[in-house]
Amino acid sequence: MSAPTPSLADSLRTAGFKGELRPHKLLAPCTTWQIGGPAELLAVPANVDDLVVALAWAASGSISWRLLGNGSNLLIHDRGVRGLVLRVRKVLDEIKVHGRRLTAGAGASFPAVARTAAARGLAGLQFAAGIPGTVGGAVVMNAGWHQFETGNAIAAVDFLQSNGHRITMDHDQCKFTYRSSLFQRTPGVVLGATFQLEPGEPADIQAEVDEYTTARKLNQPVDRPSCGSVYLQPPGDFAGRLIDAAGLKGRRVGAMEVSRLHANFFINTGGATCADALALMDQVEQEVARQFGVELVREVEFWQ
Repeated sequence: MSAPTPSLADSLRTAGFKGELRPHKLLAPCTTWQIGGPAELLAVPANVDDLVVALAWAASGSISWRLLGNGSNLLIHDRGVRGLVLRVRKVLDEIKVHGRRLTAGAGASFPAVARTAAARGLAGLQFAAGIPGTVGGAVVMNAGWHQFETGNAIAAVDFLQSNGHRITMDHDQCKFTYRSSLFQRTPGVVLGATFQLEPGEPADIQAEVDEYTTARKLNQPVDRPSCGSVYLQPPGDFAGRLIDAAGLKGRRVGAMEVSRLHANFFINTGGATCADALALMDQVEQEVARQFGVELVREVEFWQ
């Protein structure tokens, strides 16, 4: 009689993974939309060595893997996802300042990075105070606020290739464009980033940080579960304006609703499902296309 097949968790532990392992961990509490079924295996690496072990293990077993940071800008299917989910929030979260350069780990809070820079009299990341995600997610998505984008301040990115090789990529190699970067198309893990900033008066920089924080609270439904912006901005316009002009504020499917405060935010009013979110997105896209001839493009990432 053959020996039983070891579980994914047992197999990864045997491979040398030292961090936390959570088989069949429900992912909804790990996302800002509070939606999603279980991961076959959730792993929280203790350090970069754990990431190297996990990627090598996944490659050797042809096991799919995904990276989870703060869980914003993400919709997870109600049935969950197979394979490995690596969670780096609160891991790789160190922030260091050297002269005009600030280096932050992928798991560091982007708003915390903005506050640290302000306290040290460094300007260039004030907008990050209004982006509720991690540095890793901001780099991969080239997150931004109006004309300000993460990539604009990037000097270098620390990147772990899927083969376990750790490399440093300069700004030009990262191929930043609107809400996009090379890292969306290249297997591997962003470990951290170095930002090139400019000196300024700490009080003035902090005042700008406070303005972004206040603007987010006034203009976005920060007290309700959402993924952040659902759609990319169409050329020369704003997705929220089009959705509002189409009369869709307050439109609801199940427990998912178009925010009455900002139409490019869909809020989970309590117990919303992935199916609710997808159906509402379909309705909004069809109505905006019908009324204005504009095809909205989803910014939110979908795991299934």
